[in-house]
Amino acid sequence: MVFKCQEDSYIKEFCSTVINCEPTNESIIEYGKASKFEGYQIILENTILFPAGGGQPHDIGWLNNTEVVQVIRKGEDAVHFTREPLEVGTNVTQRINWERRFDHMQQHSGQHLLSAILENEQNLVTTSWWLGAYESYIELDSTNVSPMVLENTEKRCNELIREAIPVCVKFCKADDPSLDVAHTRGLPKDCTEIIRTICIKGVDENLCCGTHVSNLSQLQSIKLLGMEAGKKGKTNVRFLVGNRVLGVFQSMLDREKALTGLLKNEPSKHEELVQKLQKNLKITNKNLQNVLSELAQFEVDKIKSTNPTPMYVFINKKEATPEFNRIICKGLEKEGTFVFSCSEETDRPKEGQIIVQGLQIY
Repeated sequence: MVFKCQEDSYIKEFCSTVINCEPTNESIIEYGKASKFEGYQIILENTILFPAGGGQPHDIGWLNNTEVVQVIRKGEDAVHFTREPLEVGTNVTQRINWERRFDHMQQHSGQHLLSAILENEQNLVTTSWWLGAYESYIELDSTNVSPMVLENTEKRCNELIREAIPVCVKFCKADDPSLDVAHTRGLPKDCTEIIRTICIKGVDENLCCGTHVSNLSQLQSIKLLGMEAGKKGKTNVRFLVGNRVLGVFQSMLDREKALTGLLKNEPSKHEELVQKLQKNLKITNKNLQNVLSELAQFEVDKIKSTNPTPMYVFINKKEATPEFNRIICKGLEKEGTFVFSCSEETDRPKEGQIIVQGLQIY
């Protein structure tokens, strides 16, 4: 079955009839993380709420005023998970969370474009992809991916976005001769049902069940964040598309403004000033360690010079370091004195060190 959301990704409201409603305690999954759920699973005659598939997470939204927290596909049906039941036969108005849907559309269409350019122009094949809550990645079937390749690919993708190339949906049979054999891998050989392809004019045609933009201009921009080693023989390339690029840029700008206020310097001097502060902090810490070591030795000498030598010594210095405590214990280990020394971590108030030392009695 082709769902309404797959016919038109831009429908935000749609009316349909409830044909089944059953209680459920299945887990719900949000960007790969499962959580317990008790509620109801509802099947409608048709839906604009996309069930998870093709690497794209599910939509969320409402059936009338009942919140839909997850949608999954079971066979030919889209199953909607709600916390409240709906009566079978009820005609409901579906509404989607458009901000989430459009974000997924941007990331998914961006992935198609990115994978197509890497395959067509760099001979790098995408073997899988992941759409996360904050960033996404594609898995390339190679370890030979250079920073220059990523730089050129990003530039090429953004050129095509500026050209405002149309993106369309096509429906055809699995045995349609117009289908590229390489892009039908994974389909059962006897599959003759209607299948769906996403076409970026002159760039790519690919089987896909997900929701997509209708023009590359709606992606706004693609930003590659870098690469890292994936599974054996694979490379993962992290990326952002559209509003996520703007969101990350805004977060970076906010942090820069905050740093500017703290450092009281212009942004171009932040790195230089932080390096200077780190160097000064290192020198200060070294001087502090020397002072604490001298203080520890002073405490040892003072205790040893006491007449008579005390049987018990309790030392509690908040700023003491493990080295301070070590000097105390080492200096008094032959004096027959019971030593209890404790200190607290300055950056972790609930953590610290306790050392107990005394003569061993046989």
